[in-house]
Amino acid sequence: MWESPLVNASHRTRRLLAVAAVALAVAIALPRFLTHTPYPRFGAEFEYEPSRGLTRITKAEGPPSRGLLQKGDVLLLVEGRPSTQEEWKKLKPQGGYPKGPLDLVIERQGQVLRLTLPPLKLSLWMRVRLSIYPLATVVAAPLVAFLLVWRRPDLSAAWIFLWLATLQAVSVVWDLFGYRQGDAGPLFRAYLNVYAALICWYPAAYLHFMTVFPRPRWRRPRPSASLWFWVTVLAYATPPLLWIFGHGPIKAYSGPGMLWFQTLALPLGTLSLIEHYARRDREGHQPRSGERVLALAVAVTLLLNAASSALWQSPQFMDWLSLPLVRLASTSITFAFLAAPLVIAYLIANDPVFDPRRVVVQSLPFALLSVVLAGIYLAVVVGSQRLFAAATGEQSMIFNVVAALAVAFAFAPLWTRTQHALDRLYGRDPHVLRVALDQAGRELLGALDHDEVRRSVEVGLQRGLKREVALEWPEPGPPRLAAGEALPEHAQRAVENLLLQAGIRLENLALQEHRAAAERQAVELREAATRAELRALQAQVQPHFLFNALNALAYLIETDPPAAQRFSERLADMLRYTVEAGNRPVALLSEEIGFVEDYLGVARERYETPLAFAYRGPQELLSLAVPPLLLQPLVENSLKHGCAPNAPGLQLELVAGQDDGFVELTFLDDGVAPSGGAPGLGVGLTNLEQRLRRFAGTDATMEAGARKGDGGTPQPGFVVRLRWPVTKGVSR
Repeated sequence: MWESPLVNASHRTRRLLAVAAVALAVAIALPRFLTHTPYPRFGAEFEYEPSRGLTRITKAEGPPSRGLLQKGDVLLLVEGRPSTQEEWKKLKPQGGYPKGPLDLVIERQGQVLRLTLPPLKLSLWMRVRLSIYPLATVVAAPLVAFLLVWRRPDLSAAWIFLWLATLQAVSVVWDLFGYRQGDAGPLFRAYLNVYAALICWYPAAYLHFMTVFPRPRWRRPRPSASLWFWVTVLAYATPPLLWIFGHGPIKAYSGPGMLWFQTLALPLGTLSLIEHYARRDREGHQPRSGERVLALAVAVTLLLNAASSALWQSPQFMDWLSLPLVRLASTSITFAFLAAPLVIAYLIANDPVFDPRRVVVQSLPFALLSVVLAGIYLAVVVGSQRLFAAATGEQSMIFNVVAALAVAFAFAPLWTRTQHALDRLYGRDPHVLRVALDQAGRELLGALDHDEVRRSVEVGLQRGLKREVALEWPEPGPPRLAAGEALPEHAQRAVENLLLQAGIRLENLALQEHRAAAERQAVELREAATRAELRALQAQVQPHFLFNALNALAYLIETDPPAAQRFSERLADMLRYTVEAGNRPVALLSEEIGFVEDYLGVARERYETPLAFAYRGPQELLSLAVPPLLLQPLVENSLKHGCAPNAPGLQLELVAGQDDGFVELTFLDDGVAPSGGAPGLGVGLTNLEQRLRRFAGTDATMEAGARKGDGGTPQPGFVVRLRWPVTKGVSR
């Protein structure tokens, strides 16, 4: 009932125990199989005529009736007794009719006949052929349970399943082969009592299995804390009580106590399974919706099969078997029971070997192929023989050989094509999977974010496997299969490679995102530095000009009020532009020229030398985008270093031009040139060059020096040339 030290033994020991259990079950069931028959003494099927109360033969299944009795015969007397249900009920406790020859009186087509029915003797093949479907369940369930224990001997539920399957098998053999062919001696009667005692535990085993499927309802070290534990113990203690009060195991098995025991144990087991799978908060086991449906279907199948086995012992149930719907239901239960062991093993171990879908997919080609090949064989044999017989009046075996050769040559290509078509349909074709995963890999290379990577992987897996695959997408690392998600063996390596590729792509995207963030941060820092320089330049301009401008304004207010008004307006425009320049990334060349004119208008009140400014260049370049306060350092440099006290005047000039994709601004004056031709701005000129390169790129250049004539002769004045690609300084 739980993991005992025996169950915790080595794998080899556990497997030897499984082999011994199966061998013991075979040893118990084999003697009854060899000494009992699958149908009663007559070897025929009956129906009772309520109007006459007699038995009518509906089918002579085999010996000894076949060839002697016919469909429609009415049994009048058997060994001098009328063939009524009352007489059959009297004979059943005595083991049925005698095993020796029987004297019969029958009515056939209005005639009364006397016949002697010989003893019933069946060969081994007859015993198997007459009960092929129930015997298939005898083989299927223990075989699957044995394979489950062989693969997973560490699971206690697998061992209980083997115990239940073997008890089910020996119970089916007991019920099928229930009619002795001869008298039993004392030793054989003791064997039958042991056999009956064993199968009386089948309801307890069913209840036990349902309380441990797929995992036990109780936990160590205190299993007694669970109600289902005590229900299971009580179920195992019930059969000995039935033996005592039922006068032996054989009578107890066929008595009303056993019927009540089954009636209580089977629904209780089903209730345990339903209670387990209906709860969604059970610790240690969280089945999926599909597993819940399969488990409940298994419970219903086992319950119906056990109930039908119990009904077989009721004489009234024999009457119901004549109804077509009852026969169909019985056959359906048998086929469902054949599939139930696979589902049970799959739910216990979650092993793909027991996956019912896989078994169906692999068996479909052979089923379809058998139908096709049978049609080919019959068409060749029947058609050819009839044509040959019609032409010659003789039969020939050559057509059987031809049909066999046709089937042999058609087998390989038909099997290959059928298997390939089913593999494509159910997502098991390696070629289709490879093509789908290759396409998903190509899509991964072009994925630009996490969502595109996820969509490429999930769609690729769905195209290749023809179903959705549950994946987990952890934040760091590649995606992985969700818990409980199983893949076919041929797809595992390819899917792992795709998931690894997706993880690499996600890592690359993360690195690109970090790199882009770093670049954005660097750009923002450069822009912040530019704004800081502008503010520094602005702070440098404002105090310097305000000090001189306010002195000049005070003088003009006293001497020339109209001039003071014009002066204050220019000063306000200049200060407004310097304030706005600190918050603007670019300015127009026309705005810079307007600022220079306001700047010089303020400076004229300070300097006695006449100051003039002129722009020479195309009109369209006035809308050229330039860095804010580009010309202010150049104008201030000319006023500071080029304006001599006794000079007749200072002429400032801005020349603009465009050539070979570059724009060039030349600022020059005719004042006093610096000594040695060195630039007069110093640090300011260097800062201006850096600002220009941040604005226009590394191809931007600045040259400064004394003016020279056409022949290279020195001239009065200073010149600064600014040059940058026109594509960078686009006009607006």
